[in-house]
Amino acid sequence: MKLRLSINQRREGMKLRLSLFCIIVFSLMIISGVYAQDDAQTQWLKKSQLGPYAPEKQDWKAIEAAARKEGKVVIFSVSSRIFKIQKAFKEKYGVEIEGYDIHSNDQIEKFSREHKSGLHKTDVLFNNATSTLFGKLLPKKMIWTFVPDDIAPFLDENEKSPFLVQRWSSRIFIYNTALNPSEPPVDNIWDLTRKEWNNKVLTPEATDSGMANTFQTILKHPKEMAAAYKKEFGKPVTLSPGTNNAAEEWMRRFFKNAVIISSTTKIFKGVTDVKQKEAPLGITTFSKLRSLKKGVYEGAPVYQMAPVFGVGYPTVLLICDQAPHPNAAKLLVRYMVDEGIWPWNVIGDYPARSDLEKLHTKKYKVPPYSETKMWTTDPEHNYKTSFDYMQFAMGLDK
Repeated sequence: MKLRLSINQRREGMKLRLSLFCIIVFSLMIISGVYAQDDAQTQWLKKSQLGPYAPEKQDWKAIEAAARKEGKVVIFSVSSRIFKIQKAFKEKYGVEIEGYDIHSNDQIEKFSREHKSGLHKTDVLFNNATSTLFGKLLPKKMIWTFVPDDIAPFLDENEKSPFLVQRWSSRIFIYNTALNPSEPPVDNIWDLTRKEWNNKVLTPEATDSGMANTFQTILKHPKEMAAAYKKEFGKPVTLSPGTNNAAEEWMRRFFKNAVIISSTTKIFKGVTDVKQKEAPLGITTFSKLRSLKKGVYEGAPVYQMAPVFGVGYPTVLLICDQAPHPNAAKLLVRYMVDEGIWPWNVIGDYPARSDLEKLHTKKYKVPPYSETKMWTTDPEHNYKTSFDYMQFAMGLDK
């Protein structure tokens, strides 16, 4: 009996030692893989002169020569207008733009999946989901910010870090000017919660990625929303049960009046169509106003709405970690904030560059971005509050 027990003990001991050996070997494989990945990344950064290895002065002759050898640049673009610059870029630099028109969140999902698998096929992300970029990709060093040194003097600090901003877009409240030729029918954001605007305000879903950033930004300003209510009604706002502040209260009341329309283009047309007797108001992208046409679609932003008539957000350019064509990527990034910005130079899409913004405001007769009554999204805040926001938004009563 003792011998049999001793043999069983030895067997169990061998199994334990074998298990420990396997765990150690597996751990070493993981560690070596991580170190190999880090080493590959470091070598790429050094060769590409990005991140901590970026020089103080950029040698654009060398960058262009290297880009020509690379031959092409692959970009995931949130805008289909990327295809409008392909021909001119190829003619100027001999570099082909291989562009893919992909929604910002889909870009991040696809690129993250490829990067995790060790597939490095993409060079540039042209993206406006900055909260996700900030919270998920930036900390993992999956993206790198590259600011052309000749463009930097025309940018504010928040347009160079954490991301290079190409332009400022926005979601704004608009009205029909054909039916309201003298002034907008509202002047306060709380007007949109009145009974007379029931089923007469068009908006995308609160959980839509673009609108989530917009409403999260409004929710970040409860004091201003409370002051706007008191200005409009002459008394403090009364909060509904379970509501924490005036901004949340406004959103609850707003969505009781709102009509959900998935497309910002349909919202633009629904508001500005001149062939209607009574026009709704709506939230859409500022740049949709480029489609205004006398006698067909007539509208304008509610510029003087208190406390805010819209929310601005950046569209940014980033170089992908271990991009196969890093020099062509640098060249394209600079091109898209310089002469190649023209497809995005439309009303409501403010160039980040101060020199180009002056030309933009003059051409389109719009106030400078800094002087508009818009709040700007904060990617860090939006990322950190995204779960709580989604819980709140999905619980809104219609």
